[in-house]
Amino acid sequence: MPLAAALLLLSGSAFDLDPMWKPVADPLAPARAGKVQCHEPDPDARTCRIMTWYSVRADGVAEMRSVTALSNEMGLAAEARMTLRPEKGGLCGVVDATHMASYRIVQMRAPHAVVKNDRLFIRYRDEMIAALWGRKHCAFNFARAGDDIRLDVSTVDGQFAGELMAEFLWVAPGAGWRLKASAAA
Repeated sequence: MPLAAALLLLSGSAFDLDPMWKPVADPLAPARAGKVQCHEPDPDARTCRIMTWYSVRADGVAEMRSVTALSNEMGLAAEARMTLRPEKGGLCGVVDATHMASYRIVQMRAPHAVVKNDRLFIRYRDEMIAALWGRKHCAFNFARAGDDIRLDVSTVDGQFAGELMAEFLWVAPGAGWRLKASAAA
């Protein structure tokens, strides 16, 4: 979400969001129903910058697999896995050695086969380490009545992280959605 739009949302309740945005009581209910999270969606083109699959255990702990589009021209994406635990209405995890060991550079189209690109892998990994190594990241979901778009609001070590705010949709696998890097990528 552009910073200007994020700033417009700031006004007075949970995370100072516009009161039309309400916390989602069960943020992973769509995942348990088999849906995939599509971050920064373009519904007309049926594209996502990030697609995330969740496997949710009975205790609410979720294993997340996320694929982020990096380059449309080269057809490359970054894949990572992380364990997230429910905490105070959000899903939280820590970027650590286990998380970083899961990073791969993959083809942007399914089945997301691993691609040998050490330069890009090191660059992407080093940026993640610099930004989040050993820090607790929590994501909180909000929705507006009658709108399929959700808002993902994050904290890092308990502090609001507006730069990580993003809109997303839950989409059905096999419904024709695909990855596409942002214009700035």
